[in-house]
Amino acid sequence: MNDFQARVRELDQLPQFPAIATKVLRVLSHDDSSVREIAAFVRADAALAAGLLRIANSALYALPAPVTSIQATLIRLGFDEVKRYVLTVTTRSYFQNCIRLDLLRGLWRYSLACAWIAEELSAVCATPQGRADSAYTAALLHDIGRLGLFVLSPQNYAAVLAAPTGGRPLPERERAALGIDHCQAGGWLAQRWGLPVEVRSAAEGHHAPPSSGDFELVDVVRVAVLVADSLGFDVAPPSDAHSLPEIRAMLPHAAQYRFDPDPAALRARIADKLDAFD
Repeated sequence: MNDFQARVRELDQLPQFPAIATKVLRVLSHDDSSVREIAAFVRADAALAAGLLRIANSALYALPAPVTSIQATLIRLGFDEVKRYVLTVTTRSYFQNCIRLDLLRGLWRYSLACAWIAEELSAVCATPQGRADSAYTAALLHDIGRLGLFVLSPQNYAAVLAAPTGGRPLPERERAALGIDHCQAGGWLAQRWGLPVEVRSAAEGHHAPPSSGDFELVDVVRVAVLVADSLGFDVAPPSDAHSLPEIRAMLPHAAQYRFDPDPAALRARIADKLDAFD
């Protein structure tokens, strides 16, 4: 058995992806899903309901008056925002036994930063799957391979991230040290867990350069990853960093004029959101 097969067998020992997150992913893929469905998911989980109320009443939303019920939260925050929150919290809870470790917490915050950036990019990039929900979801879950490899072998994976890059991209260093890279691991986990095809595409292909032709959902995720890297959200410096102007040039021509944030302001805004979710 080679190293790749051994790592895949280890990945197969990870628990199944949370059922509630899988349900929310299915709901996210249907425009006709109802508030009642989401409310039922939330009410069935006391910790989830409490967390949603805490976030709704945080400085992140600055609502004019406190909300005290799930129904009121759905109305105040909006259906899409609640769906994204539920998916985010249930995914994080999957790794809750290890999330207290600083490195895994950093990996999670990075994924969440990518999700918010992808959501903003989806508003300016016309893609065939151009819903903000889809972009957020694909970016949030694009690094499940890294999270999975870390959970399986925290010390070995931490050593990979801490070692000098030598100018080599992370997947190459992972394959040399572990026999598998996080893109391969993420694609395998997405397939095993029955996640949507766009999530699997993002997990497998987020380190490829954005397309210079048809700009697809996976390209939104690729750009979001580069932006998050350039703002310093990743837990380790990238082997090939890009400036924000260089990254903007990778977007479709029309989108370049609609996405031109001040880097410091964008970083501060994303950091405030991350702190609200901690």
